[in-house]
Amino acid sequence: MRTLTLSHDYTVGLPDFLAALAAASTWEELGSRASTQRVDPDTEVTVRTQVPANELPSTLASQLPAGAELVEVYMVPGDVIGDAAEVRMTAHAAGVPVEIDALITLTGRGTGTALEIRAEISSSVPLFGSMIEQALVPILEARLTERLDALAEIAVG
Repeated sequence: MRTLTLSHDYTVGLPDFLAALAAASTWEELGSRASTQRVDPDTEVTVRTQVPANELPSTLASQLPAGAELVEVYMVPGDVIGDAAEVRMTAHAAGVPVEIDALITLTGRGTGTALEIRAEISSSVPLFGSMIEQALVPILEARLTERLDALAEIAVG
């Protein structure tokens, strides 16, 4: 298992950031298909994105079925007490022996939001699992940063 940690400050406020994260339309603007389901008081957001094989390590890309989708599930809190919130995220692609579990911690700071992510990447591929995990860390880091930056821009309007 490999662990990835990221942190970033955004100029969008915490309530707006959470609202953008919980809206299917936000994810659709980012090129994914999304659906939401209320799980009182929270919102479960399921995001489906095509997985481009050329962005993956060759060991993993060779196992990728045609038309594979990355499925991310975010549990966005509906009730925020104070100036902090935690979002849980899991991700996987059908037929790919890799799982991602993440905790996204958001803290309101004035008119902005500080974000911290701790993600764990695990692979069940015998012998090559640790190499796949290691190769996925920079890909996941770049992808998460890119998507969260775009999400924050959408939230700002």
